[in-house]
Amino acid sequence: MSINCLTTVALLLGLQFNPAVINSAAARVYVYELPDGSKLITDIRYRKKGYRLKNSYSTKPYRSGATQNAPYHATPIKSQYDALIVNLSLKYDLEPSFIKAMIHVESAFDRYAVSHAGAMGLMQLMPATAANYQLRQDQFNPQRNIEAGVQHVRDLMDRYNKDKTLSLAAYNAGEGAVSKYDGVPPYDETESYIKKVMKLYRLYSKEI
Repeated sequence: MSINCLTTVALLLGLQFNPAVINSAAARVYVYELPDGSKLITDIRYRKKGYRLKNSYSTKPYRSGATQNAPYHATPIKSQYDALIVNLSLKYDLEPSFIKAMIHVESAFDRYAVSHAGAMGLMQLMPATAANYQLRQDQFNPQRNIEAGVQHVRDLMDRYNKDKTLSLAAYNAGEGAVSKYDGVPPYDETESYIKKVMKLYRLYSKEI
């Protein structure tokens, strides 16, 4: 994705990205409260009157965990989000081991993960998808990000008659791609993503 496209995605999110920072290994992100009470999430360090710094953190810009560029470990990992994953998965009648496997592959449990395509958080939600589940701000909040992602997975599982493979394909490549090919799209990234998630799902099923 080009820098211009990344900037467009950032603007849709209410972010302001500096191209020089995007090309770096990591970016510093600042969260400000503005005089009107709204929030500004940006990689620019402001010192303007009325801009109250609420938080800051580093991001590691990599693509979705479905690609070779993301941190990936083929063995189960104990995560600080395990209890949250279990509670939210059961709330929407999904297997915690399945959701944990997805998060493992998507973000490697990095709550501040930001992909080159603009996906954010533990479940790597694109802005439009997050907005569908009322997640328009605070995309890095673990509970809100996981819950929105779990709701999306629940909808996909309902649409594809609980078929995990098709649901994963749609989560990774989009529902349009699944419809176009009447099944799993012939994309290397998507096929690799499904294999990784399903392998970890089987492993996590023995632990959760």
